[in-house]
Amino acid sequence: ETYRLIAHSAAEEVKTAKRILDIGNGGIFVFPIDHITSVEAIDLFVDTSFSVLHPEVVWRQMSVLDLADENKYDTIIAINCLHHVIGGNVPQCYRNLTRIFEVTFRALQPGGKLVVIESTVFAWFLMMYKPIFPIVLKLWPLSHPPTFQYHYRDIDRAADSAGFLAGKTTWIPKIGNVMTLGVELPAWLTTIKVGKFVY
Repeated sequence: ETYRLIAHSAAEEVKTAKRILDIGNGGIFVFPIDHITSVEAIDLFVDTSFSVLHPEVVWRQMSVLDLADENKYDTIIAINCLHHVIGGNVPQCYRNLTRIFEVTFRALQPGGKLVVIESTVFAWFLMMYKPIFPIVLKLWPLSHPPTFQYHYRDIDRAADSAGFLAGKTTWIPKIGNVMTLGVELPAWLTTIKVGKFVY
């Protein structure tokens, strides 16, 4: 249910897009792209099956941290991506967050928009998580790679420092179950709050 609401929320933001970049796509578009003139997608992992499913898309295997495009897109979207671009420690995670907003700001055309749909955590959770993050990295037991999730104000501050105008935040309702650390839990039990941030 949460992912259905995320898909609906993303679709609303790409209705007028003509040149779009999807960051951390993973080979899956949760929003319609048939009406978009130019669609590009980047991810650390790009499989040949992606081009088979979506031959109209330009695929690039790369990290968002290395994005060097300038003045190219009217819309950039990143869905559940930020928390995957981690560093070896907490300060590096925040530097990566800042870098993502800097490179996307440069890549947007004047008047373009960045759409970030991201799971965030409460400030009290981050206070507990930051000190143990280096330990979590060393002892991570899951096949899913480790992540670092931010408070929503961290995201706003990174956008502001990159030059984006004050954005609009919409919260995705917590409905149904959510996967947390590889375990399916009722949404109300999780510390996660998914927001759509439009800058």
